[in-house]
Amino acid sequence: MNSQPQESYEFGPFRLDSREHALLRDGQVVPLTPKVFDLLRLLVQNSGRLVEKDELLKEIWPDSFVEEGNLNRNISILRKVLGEDTSGQPYIETVPKRGYRFAAKVKTFTGNGSRAVETAGAGPVESVSELNEAEEVPVSQEAAEPKRTGLARRWMVVGGLIVLTLGALVYFLARGERKAYPEITSIAVLPLQNLSGDPAQDYFADGMTEALISSLAQIRALKVISRTSAMSFKESKATMPEIARALRVDGVIEGSVQREKDRVKVMIQLIHGPTDTHVWARDYERAVTDVLKLQGEMARAIADEIRVQVTPEERVRIASASSVNPAAHEAYLLGRYHLAKFIIDDHKRAIAHFERAIQIDPSYAAAYAGLSMAWLRLGVQGGAVAPSRNVEPQARSAAQRALELDGRLAEAHAAQGYLQFVLDWEWAEAEKSFQRALELDPNNLDAHVNYALLLMGLGRFPESLAEIKAAEQVDPLSHHVQAIFGRILSRAGKPEEAVARLKQAIEREPRSANAHRNLGRVYEQMGKYSEAIELYERANTVRGSRPNDKPSLAELARVYARMGKRSEAKRILADVGDYGAPAAYAALGDNDTAFKILFRRVGERETHLFVIKTDPLFASLHSDPRWKELLRRMNLPAK
Repeated sequence: MNSQPQESYEFGPFRLDSREHALLRDGQVVPLTPKVFDLLRLLVQNSGRLVEKDELLKEIWPDSFVEEGNLNRNISILRKVLGEDTSGQPYIETVPKRGYRFAAKVKTFTGNGSRAVETAGAGPVESVSELNEAEEVPVSQEAAEPKRTGLARRWMVVGGLIVLTLGALVYFLARGERKAYPEITSIAVLPLQNLSGDPAQDYFADGMTEALISSLAQIRALKVISRTSAMSFKESKATMPEIARALRVDGVIEGSVQREKDRVKVMIQLIHGPTDTHVWARDYERAVTDVLKLQGEMARAIADEIRVQVTPEERVRIASASSVNPAAHEAYLLGRYHLAKFIIDDHKRAIAHFERAIQIDPSYAAAYAGLSMAWLRLGVQGGAVAPSRNVEPQARSAAQRALELDGRLAEAHAAQGYLQFVLDWEWAEAEKSFQRALELDPNNLDAHVNYALLLMGLGRFPESLAEIKAAEQVDPLSHHVQAIFGRILSRAGKPEEAVARLKQAIEREPRSANAHRNLGRVYEQMGKYSEAIELYERANTVRGSRPNDKPSLAELARVYARMGKRSEAKRILADVGDYGAPAAYAALGDNDTAFKILFRRVGERETHLFVIKTDPLFASLHSDPRWKELLRRMNLPAK
C-alpha cells in the first residue's frame, strides 16, 4: 500500500481517518498498531467484499514473509476492539479457508468533506480538506503558528497513540480476563488446511484434524462433532454461521498445518460459529514425532479458553500421549479414513493400513483397536464374503492386544464390546464395554452406534433411540448413523419416520447397499412390495455390494413369497443357499427348513443373527416352541 486515498469512513459509532491514521469511537481515540490499522482500513475500503487471505498478507506485509497466524492474531485484535454492531453481529465476517469480509455499512468521506472529527483530549481539528489547503499556501512566521500548533497537536496524538497501543497490546494479549462471548458447549473441528504446497500431504492435514477431534472428544462436558461430518466442509464455501447451524454447534475450530521434513507447524483459531465471533488463536510448532502430544496440548488450550469443565482424569488421559512413529501414525490415519466409509471394499483397505501401522510399530494400541473393528465390520457387512468364522480370530486377537497395550483407550473397549455383541452374544458384558468406552470418550461414535444396536436387539427401544440420537449429535451428517436410526425406528413401530431417515442415508451415500436394503425392509413390512423389490435390486448393483449379492437375492425371494409368487421365490432360494434364507422360508410357511438353517447358523455364531430377537421378519416363528430354544442358545431371554 504505497499510496492511500485521503478518505475517512464511518461505521456504527466508529470513524476511521486515513490521514490522521486514527480510529475513533464516539470521538475517542481507539489505540491500534500501524499494521492493525492498515488491516482495518483495507477491510473497510472493501466493505461487503470478500478479501482473500493472500491479498491481505500481500497488502499489509508487502516486503516480508509473514505466516497466516499473524493475520489471524490481528483480526482477533480488531474483533475485540470493534465488538458487535447494534444488531449483535460482528463487524468482520470469516469465510472459512478463504478470508474475511467487512459486513457493516460504511459511509465514505473524501478529501473535500467538511465534517470535523474529535481526537481524545485534543478538541476539534480542521477538516481533511482544510488541512490539505493549509499545507499548500506559503505563510509568514506569525501565520505559520496555527499550522505548527496543528502539527504539534497531531504529533501529540501520534505519541499518545503509541503509548495507548502498547497498553492495548498488553491489555488484549496478556490480560487474564477475556472478552465475554456466548457459552460454547459443543464444537466442530473443520478440516485443517494443508499449507505444505504438496497436495500429497492432504492426508496428513486430515489426520491432524481427526487427532484433534479425538483429543477433544475425551472431554465429557463438551460435545464434539465426529470426523465424518466435519470433513464434509473441507471444500465448502459456506459461511461460519451456516456451518455452525448445519453441525449444530456453538464453536468452530479452523486452521492450517504445514509439514516441513521433521517439523510440523499448526495454526488454529476458535470462532463462536452462530455469530462468527473470533474468540482465540494460537500457533504451534513441534517435531513430527510429537504430533500426539501436540493434539493433547491444543485440546487443553481450547478447553481452558472456553472454560469447559475438564475432570482431573480427563486431563491426565489427554496429556498421556506418547511419541509415535510418523510412518505408523500415517498408516493409522489412512486406516481410520477408510474405516469411516462403511463400505465393504474400504473395510479391506482399512485392514491393510492398520496392519501396516502395526508392522511399523507393534506397540500402537489404537491401530490394533482399528484393526479389530475393521475385521468385524467386514464380517457383518460382507456376509458371505467374510463370514464370522473368517473374521473372528483376527478381530479377537486385535481387540485383546489393544486392551493389553492401553486399558484406557476408548476405541479398544468399543471394539471389545462389538466383539462380545455380534460374535460372543455376551449381552451384559458387551453393554459394560460400551459404557466403559463412553466413560473414557463420551463422543465415541462406534460405541454410541453399536450400543444403540445392542439395545435394539434386546428390545429396549426407548434406550436404543436415545443412544442413536446421541450418535447423531456426534455425527449429524453421517449416512451410516441415519441408516441405523431408520432401522431402529422401524423395529420400534415407527415406519414413516424410518423411511425418512433411510432416504437421508441413501441421499448422503448412494453406494450404501445396507441403506437400500434396510429401506426395502421397511417398505416390505408396510406391504409396499414393488418399492421393496426395486430397492433390493438396487442394493444388488450399487458399489459396496457384489453381483448376485446373496443377501439381496434372499430379500427378493422373501418378498415374492409374501406376494404369493411361491415358485419364483423357491427358484431364487435354490441359488441362494443358506445365507439370508431363513426369513424367506418362514414367509413360505416352511418353518422346519427355516429353523434347520437358523440352528445351524447359531452353532456357527453367524454375525447376522445378533439382533434376531426383535426382527419382524421372524414374527411368524415366535409361536413355535423352537423359537424359545433358539433364543436360549443365543443367551437371550424369551420375553
